Amino acid sequence: MRILYLGDIVGEKTIEVLRQNLDAIKAENKINLVLVNAENVTQGKGLSEKHYKQLKQLGIAGMSMGNHTFSKSEIKNYINDATIARPANLGTSYGKDILYIQYNDKRIAVVNMLGRVYTYTPLDDPFKTMDKLLDRIDADYILVDFHGDATSEKKAFFFSFAGKVDAILGSHTHTQTADEQVFDNTCFITDMGMCGVFDSILGDDKDMVIQRFKTGMFEPLKCATGNEYMLNGVILDFGLKNTITRFNKKYILNEK
Repeated sequence: MRILYLGDIVGEKTIEVLRQNLDAIKAENKINLVLVNAENVTQGKGLSEKHYKQLKQLGIAGMSMGNHTFSKSEIKNYINDATIARPANLGTSYGKDILYIQYNDKRIAVVNMLGRVYTYTPLDDPFKTMDKLLDRIDADYILVDFHGDATSEKKAFFFSFAGKVDAILGSHTHTQTADEQVFDNTCFITDMGMCGVFDSILGDDKDMVIQRFKTGMFEPLKCATGNEYMLNGVILDFGLKNTITRFNKKYILNEK
């Protein structure tokens, strides 16, 4: 089983980059399933139903989210039936705390978890939440997208559940780390990185971000524009011996 898991997709134009390149990426790397973090797709915060459907049309098997899961309130109208894993430690009845995906004779469970360090949102303990989920999960492979700021929290979660799940993949910082490893047959990386405009600051317009830092004034940010994009993520091979490989390439958006 070979899975491509792409980090945070930033901005709706990145969907077009995926449309133009994803088939070739899958063929070149012999990918069976594609998963993505989709919490930053629509204008950089949240996921509209329109953009959810566009990602599904590309053959995306499942999506995980993060702190912006409900930034677009319309998600409440469709998330219960969607192939979306919302943060399992977020106190809501909307959506799925375990997303099951069937591929041939294999069942994959995708879990999304929010870190609590540097977070002001009331959240349940991700460690205790994961313990409870493991009592319920019935799957051949278990993947966790741990959406958080602190590298130490992500690493602690990894060592706590190594040997119990097949992959723990960090997201949220939008910067791919070079610490991929396998311990007790569990794949890990602190952050998968992001998919978005290369000439940006975490996918946002760099001049607007710089202005924030220089003035201290909080102004709304916009997704960066440009035609050079980066796609970051990991390729996971699941079997007797699980492996993880970083994926990072640049692509030019062909505007029509």
